[in-house]
Amino acid sequence: MNTIKTMIIMLILASLLYSYNSKDINNFYNAYYSSSYNIKTIENNNSQTYKNIYSLIKAKTMTNDKEKYNYLKEAINQNKDYEKSNDADYLISVSELMNYIVYYSGLSEKISFGSKSKYIYKKILETDDKNFFALLGTGVGYMHAPAIAGGSDKKAFQYFNDALANAKENYQKYINMCKEIYPNGELLKEALDRNNTKKKTL
Repeated sequence: MNTIKTMIIMLILASLLYSYNSKDINNFYNAYYSSSYNIKTIENNNSQTYKNIYSLIKAKTMTNDKEKYNYLKEAINQNKDYEKSNDADYLISVSELMNYIVYYSGLSEKISFGSKSKYIYKKILETDDKNFFALLGTGVGYMHAPAIAGGSDKKAFQYFNDALANAKENYQKYINMCKEIYPNGELLKEALDRNNTKKKTL
């Protein structure tokens, strides 16, 4: 009986820890990408998903690379049991932190975080093969990885196209605006050029 009670308590705690309304996250991102967001709206939200999103946004305002790295590392460390979760939004928030910290990490950590991020997206796509973020993140992974580590611009474009085809929210469709502004793919070419010349990616 004690075991059952313990399991129920654990489930309640987990639901409180990761509780949020996915629609609210979409609404926030729609505002964020249209430059009308207010970060204060998520600053004190107790769900780990929102905490990760807040950390990602705050880190992008930091100008010192070492400070940014330390901040991101601490934020990632707050997600000790993410591998046990099946919550796609939560997992994506963890992966986004990992994807960002690689720009400020040494080679061994780049490989480690890149592998963990790839694992997260693979796990999500196994249950939802139309998940926008997992498709986009996988594409980015293929674009940035060197060929010797499985990188492929061709595969990247395939995943980018799948992500666009499965975009539902307004903020996911802003790539269409990029296509109108850069009809010949100049923005993507610039990102690839920066990656190949070892500059920080766009």
